[in-house]
Amino acid sequence: MLVTITIFFSNILGLLRDRIIAIHFGTSRATDIYNASFLIPDTLFNLFIAGALAAAFVPVFTEYLGKDKAEAQKIANTLLNAAVILIGLLSILSLIFMKQLINITFPQISMEMQTQIVSMTRLMLSSALIFTVSNCIGNILMCYKHFFAYSISPLLYNLGIILGVIFLQDKIGIYSAAVGVIGGGILHCAIRLFDIKKTEYKYKFEMDFHHPGFKKIIKLMIPRSIGIIATQISIFLFTAVGIQIMEGGVAAFNFARNIQSVAVTLFGMALSTAIFPYLTSSISNGNKEEFTDQIQKTIQRILFFTIPSMVGIMLLSKTSIELILGGGAFDQRSIDITALILFYFAISIPLESLSHILSRAFYAIKDTKTPMFIYIGSTIITAFCTIYIAPKFGIEWFSIGFTLGYLFYVIANAILLKKHLKNFHKKQFFNSILKTILASGIMAAVILITEPFKYLLPTKIGNASIIIIGATIFFLTSYLLKCEEIHSIKFILAKLTKKS
Repeated sequence: MLVTITIFFSNILGLLRDRIIAIHFGTSRATDIYNASFLIPDTLFNLFIAGALAAAFVPVFTEYLGKDKAEAQKIANTLLNAAVILIGLLSILSLIFMKQLINITFPQISMEMQTQIVSMTRLMLSSALIFTVSNCIGNILMCYKHFFAYSISPLLYNLGIILGVIFLQDKIGIYSAAVGVIGGGILHCAIRLFDIKKTEYKYKFEMDFHHPGFKKIIKLMIPRSIGIIATQISIFLFTAVGIQIMEGGVAAFNFARNIQSVAVTLFGMALSTAIFPYLTSSISNGNKEEFTDQIQKTIQRILFFTIPSMVGIMLLSKTSIELILGGGAFDQRSIDITALILFYFAISIPLESLSHILSRAFYAIKDTKTPMFIYIGSTIITAFCTIYIAPKFGIEWFSIGFTLGYLFYVIANAILLKKHLKNFHKKQFFNSILKTILASGIMAAVILITEPFKYLLPTKIGNASIIIIGATIFFLTSYLLKCEEIHSIKFILAKLTKKS
């Protein structure tokens, strides 16, 4: 409940952030440069810290917490200090060789664009170090089941970018967003540092590289890091190819991706993040039935929210873009390009959302190799579409290839996870999915019938009305169909009103 609510407001701010950038800069060279400048800092952070740390650290640290708290803290301190030193050194090297790195990454673009990307990337390099500290602290908080600061920090990050653009865009243009990234990163980290003081964790400068727990984490991190290399290759290809296909192509792709990811983070990531410590606890206690039950319920809840999200965004891709981003420098051309990419991106919403719970199920049993190998296969599919199909048939193949890659990932993970599950209730599962599909179909029919009437109202009000009508019909139909997941919503509302 806490993670979902805070991620909801974070996503609202994320969309507001995109709108502010869109109306000031549109889908232009400036926004392409801004998006390209994330490539190196994000690669440093994601490759060595982000997903790899979460996959490996949480199960091992949770296990040690139950046995020896002092040893658990020693592992956490060793990892935090080692991560800061590693990312710090890599950031310094990147700073020194930035021109060469950008030239290798974007050889086809003009020297003027390369120079601007170099300048902005150097400005944002410190964000890699800031997020390294913040992510390490966040994973420690998760193990102590402290979710508030962990959840609210992305909201503060988006707020930092918004304030940067609002107050500085007249003076330094698109660089205002880069300054906002640094400010938002500091806020992201600060709230977690404040909350960590409320736990039993105590920081010390210690590095015991020979500790068996630390060695175990590194062993688990290596396969996940290889998987993240595949992710970064996809991002690199989207950026390098997109910047050549058309002006503003990278910006349009990222705007569409951010809208698509609202449902993924709000439902797929939030539910998977919240359940992860409990999955690891179930495995530590040897309770496979509980482990299976948690996975099944989480999958059902994810699909309950993401299937209608997919249908709604596909039907209302242009409506959504006009409502969220339309205006100012974000003209009709920008709307059309971004809506086209978003239409195909929407299909990936349930698939990417499921990938979070499926991968965490393997991480809970301390298996990071299986998701790695599957993700490499997924990346090959996405890369093929990006390199060979998109330049010939259009930039929408970025999102089509992305969707095909996640389709492969989900199917392969589900097949291989099956042997680790005990008492998975198939009848209950398929009954839940059929009800969700039926409710989504009725919602789609109502949207198609009522959409022409939106033109009777002002554009923004009409677009918002159709979205609200669609969501209302889905939840009303789900209630009438007695969908099990509706009871979860009723329980949360009761908790919020203190009636439970």
